Amino acid sequence: MTLSSPYDRLLAPVYVPSLLMAVSQEALMILLPLYLLETGASPASAALAVGLRGIGVLLFDVPAGMLVARFGDKPVLLGGLSLILVGFLVLALTTEPWLVGCAAVALGTGHAAWMLGRQSYLADTCEPHELGRAIAAMAALQRGGALIGPMAGGALAGVAGFPAAFAVGAASAVVAGSTVLRFARAVPPHANPDAGLRGTVEVLRAHAGVLATAGGSALVLQLMRATRQLLVPLFGQSAGLDVTTIGLVYSLSTVIDIALFYPSGVLADRYGRKWSAVPSMALYVLGLALLPLTQGFYSLLAAAAILGFANGIGTGVVMIIGADLARTSGRYGQFLGLWRVIGDVGLSGAPLIVGTIVNVANLAIASLAVASIGVAGALVMAFAVAETLHDPPR
Repeated sequence: MTLSSPYDRLLAPVYVPSLLMAVSQEALMILLPLYLLETGASPASAALAVGLRGIGVLLFDVPAGMLVARFGDKPVLLGGLSLILVGFLVLALTTEPWLVGCAAVALGTGHAAWMLGRQSYLADTCEPHELGRAIAAMAALQRGGALIGPMAGGALAGVAGFPAAFAVGAASAVVAGSTVLRFARAVPPHANPDAGLRGTVEVLRAHAGVLATAGGSALVLQLMRATRQLLVPLFGQSAGLDVTTIGLVYSLSTVIDIALFYPSGVLADRYGRKWSAVPSMALYVLGLALLPLTQGFYSLLAAAAILGFANGIGTGVVMIIGADLARTSGRYGQFLGLWRVIGDVGLSGAPLIVGTIVNVANLAIASLAVASIGVAGALVMAFAVAETLHDPPR
């Protein structure tokens, strides 16, 4: 069976604004702490500001789901972009610590609304056998933003100053919002008897089993993804490599990652989501288990390449499975909100878990501990989670 292509109709309403937001948000992650340090803030204050953005994301995942359930995808997308615009403008215009903190929270809440509204929009406008490739392409753009954003943002801040860089971030939100306003379909909200907090609690109770199994596996996959970002540079430093060499290794790993987005989407759409998720988790376990054996450039490159392959073959799979499950939940927006909280906890928890283990033991134990958690998550995904692509085409 030939799979239909979703790309043309999603280019303007989803992919163009996604690339703009990926570049600006990834640039923000390095610009925000550096900006605060330049204005005389302490390293702890700079870290706190980045943490406030993360708190904004976590706190707004569930409310964003309730807003999608009540108002639909497009208003939430536009609302999220508006918050991002306000956050960037505040950063461009002030250095007051409390205002910078408020801006960081606004950027986090806006990002949560943007991400959830976008995931919901794709699920609403794509057929099940298109969704894997549609989301994988979107996730690949996010990875592209991670390559372009820090470099472009740093260069702009170096030439024109931090306020100018933040102003460009605000402009990108305006362009993204205009594109969404002009080209995105106004998908009506799903019929929902209770789009509020009570409905969300009911979703949590009704779907506790699938959130524990599929959601738990998704959390583990996100945990391993974030651990890769932390440990590859640290093991490179431990092996005596310089910053340039470590950056080269990580960049090569990222190139492998990005190159696999299309095969990953085809795999998920043609054979099923677990055909993407389980191999990804297994390769993550292998890569994390090999990191402690790193002794130099080539051994680090081998482990990083496996981890890049793992990330690439699982491109977007957490969002894909979440969208599939949300279709059958009966409470679409609320389910997606809960699902995103689970994934974001995995991403946010990695530094805490890895840092704690390193303080108690060492890097090798931390990597092997996360790999062990990955084994459990992969087994649950393989044997306890039902395939969410029903009747996959052959």
